[in-house]
Amino acid sequence: MPDTPAVTANGYCTNTTPVPSTIRTVNAKNTGPKFFHLHGRRYVECPCGRETSLTERGNLRRHKPPQQ
Repeated sequence: MPDTPAVTANGYCTNTTPVPSTIRTVNAKNTGPKFFHLHGRRYVECPCGRETSLTERGNLRRHKPPQQ
C-alpha cells in the first residue's frame, strides 16, 4: 500500500480498481423494507484503505480516502 494515495484536488481518491479477492455481498433480504436497498450490494476494499461499493462495471464508486 502506498504511503500517499493518489487524491484529486477536491479530496477524492483516484483508484478505480479494487483490491483482488476482497468482494463481499450484503444479504439484507430478511431485514425488511427499510434496509432492502442494501440487499445484493457488493462491497470491496480500495488500495487506500476505505471499503466502498462497486459500480455495475466493476469499478469503485467515488470516495474519499480515510483520514490519517
